[in-house]
Amino acid sequence: MRSLLARYWWSLTLRGLFLLIFGLIALTAPNMSTETLVLYLGFLSVSMALLFGFVGWQSFRRKMIWWPFLLFTLLDVVIAYYCLFNTAFAANIFLLIIGSWALFMGAAIIFIGLKSSGTGRVLIIINGSLSVAFSMFIFFNPLKSTAVNFMVGFYTILLSLFLLYLSYRVAKMGNTPTVDADALEAGEMSHESDQDAI
Repeated sequence: MRSLLARYWWSLTLRGLFLLIFGLIALTAPNMSTETLVLYLGFLSVSMALLFGFVGWQSFRRKMIWWPFLLFTLLDVVIAYYCLFNTAFAANIFLLIIGSWALFMGAAIIFIGLKSSGTGRVLIIINGSLSVAFSMFIFFNPLKSTAVNFMVGFYTILLSLFLLYLSYRVAKMGNTPTVDADALEAGEMSHESDQDAI
C-alpha cells in the first residue's frame, strides 16, 4: 500500500485541491441555496470519479490494489448523477449524501491506514476517524441549511489540508532512496574478502 501511495501521490494532491475549492465555496457563501451547493458537489464528484478511475485502472494494470479506487469511483459517479441530473431530489437528501460520503470515505481511509506503515499511518487513521465522527454528527444532528453549509465547508477544508499534507509526505518518502542493510553488510563482507585475497 505504501508503494501504491508513493506512486500516485499526485492523486492525493488533486483530490485535496478539489475538496479545498469546494470547501471554500461552501464556507464563504453560507447563504448559498442547497441546490447550488449540490451542483458544485456534482461537478466535484465527476472530477474525483475520473481521477480515481484512472488511478484504479493503472493499479489494476500493475497488479496492485485497485478495488478501493473502484469503490471510490462508483460512489462519486452515483453522487454526481443525482447531483447533476436530479438536483431537487439530491437537495432534499443533501444531509444523507454528505453523511454517507463522509462515512464511506472515513472507513476507506482507516482501512488504508491499517494497511500502511510508517509515521503517516497514525495520521491516516486519525483522519479516517474524524471523517466517521463527522458523518455521525451529520446523521444525528440535523441543522439549518446555513449551518450545514458551514459545517460541510469546514470539514472539507480540513480534509483537503490533510490530504495535501499527506501527499507531500508520501511524495517525500517516495523520493527518498532506501538502503537494504543486509545487502550493504554483504557488500562490505565481499569487499573485505577481496582485500584479504589481495
